[in-house]
Amino acid sequence: MTSYGECLALLHDDETYASDPAHSTGRVGERIRHQREGQVLGDTPRIGQSDALVHARLRGAVAAAFTPRHVEGMRGFVEREVIALLDGALRADEPFDALNEFGALLPRAVIGVQLGAPEADRAQVLAWATALMQTVNADLTPSRRAEAEAARDGLLGYLGRVGRGEAGDPESLIAAMARAGSEAGRLTGAELLALTIDVALAGNDTTANLIGNGVIALAAHPDEEARLRAEPDWEASVDEMLRYDPPQQVIARFTTRPAVLHGRRIPAGATVLAHVAAANRDPAAFPDPDRFDVARRGERHLSLGMGVHHCVGAPLAKVEAEAALRALLGRLTALRLVPGTVFPRGPDWMLRSAGAVPLLTGDLLRG
Repeated sequence: MTSYGECLALLHDDETYASDPAHSTGRVGERIRHQREGQVLGDTPRIGQSDALVHARLRGAVAAAFTPRHVEGMRGFVEREVIALLDGALRADEPFDALNEFGALLPRAVIGVQLGAPEADRAQVLAWATALMQTVNADLTPSRRAEAEAARDGLLGYLGRVGRGEAGDPESLIAAMARAGSEAGRLTGAELLALTIDVALAGNDTTANLIGNGVIALAAHPDEEARLRAEPDWEASVDEMLRYDPPQQVIARFTTRPAVLHGRRIPAGATVLAHVAAANRDPAAFPDPDRFDVARRGERHLSLGMGVHHCVGAPLAKVEAEAALRALLGRLTALRLVPGTVFPRGPDWMLRSAGAVPLLTGDLLRG
């Protein structure tokens, strides 16, 4: 699906179009179900690939940490971290990789604070989470299974200590999730583990790529960069960056029953792809859609999903992007890519990463 109307209807109808690929029939569903049987986490539901009451229960365990009010309370830390990262990476007359030296590091620091793991524990917690995330929907060799099982046991043990108040910040998100896991009917141990992995890692790449793609868009449109500097409207400009070049290009859904969408008959068990990047350029929804306009207002883009699966971390991602880009504009008199830069897009065709975003500094660096 590529039109705005089709994608909007699909994303709002979560009863017909499920998020769990195990609902798919044919080779896709068969492969997913087979892989889950052999995974360390088994068929434990994931927040991004669950539906109905299961999804509501998982989302409810983390939603309070991503409300606009709570996120505003994080703004000071985000802004201080942005300054520290730029201080450490910006050097006169040396190219500066705005993605890998900056945009990719910011969300990792922020989620570390959100989780509440002290700095001494943070690297280990993220390493365990990463090792487990890499096994999702993958066929495991014996050695990779052993590594994943060790990571599972290590993270479960740590979460147990957090739940008992023996580690971490008792007011943190990870502590709240651990407490939710101990409440009857809330989270199983496996669900707590999967939710911790998702919270720790799921938004890192998308936030990093939002920042990286935003820098590229501004550098490619110097008139819009100048306009943003002169008349900053950060809410509109960050949303325009998400619309114009979204970090996630496609959202997959799976039909639970036969459906008709805009005249097209779709059988049960089909895989349906909402090409949100294309929908965001639909002229029926966005006037002059191929124009990058930092003051654009109007129809909502679909880059963060819609309905019950609208990205729970969206408020935090937007605060991070605003702080990062505002500070970068403050440090450089202009955003200029190193001449001849080629972006090695991929390898995941559903996501949109530049690989690296090298900027010139030289006489563009303030102070």
